[in-house]
Amino acid sequence: MEEIKEIKKHRVGTVTLGLTLMIFGTVYLLRLFFPALPLEPIVHLWPAALIILGAEILLAGVGKRDFVIDKASVFLVFLEVFFLFGMAAAETVLRYMETAI
Repeated sequence: MEEIKEIKKHRVGTVTLGLTLMIFGTVYLLRLFFPALPLEPIVHLWPAALIILGAEILLAGVGKRDFVIDKASVFLVFLEVFFLFGMAAAETVLRYMETAI
């Protein structure tokens, strides 16, 4: 019998999604416990998601192994970035409403 070797493909984008969810989740959790933590530096972290994604794509190509870009993960990374903007906008509006009253 001939053994069939199955080549496992790396799905590019899954590591990035996991890392960015952990990073932004941790930062927002810290913000809940430490409200004095400024929001502006957190909002400016969004390019980190794109940098991590780009690094993952480059590293997947260097190993000369088969890889597939996981479109769902990449979409979720971009959705996560827009969610970050939405959270920042909502908090800014709420803070403005509190000072206006």
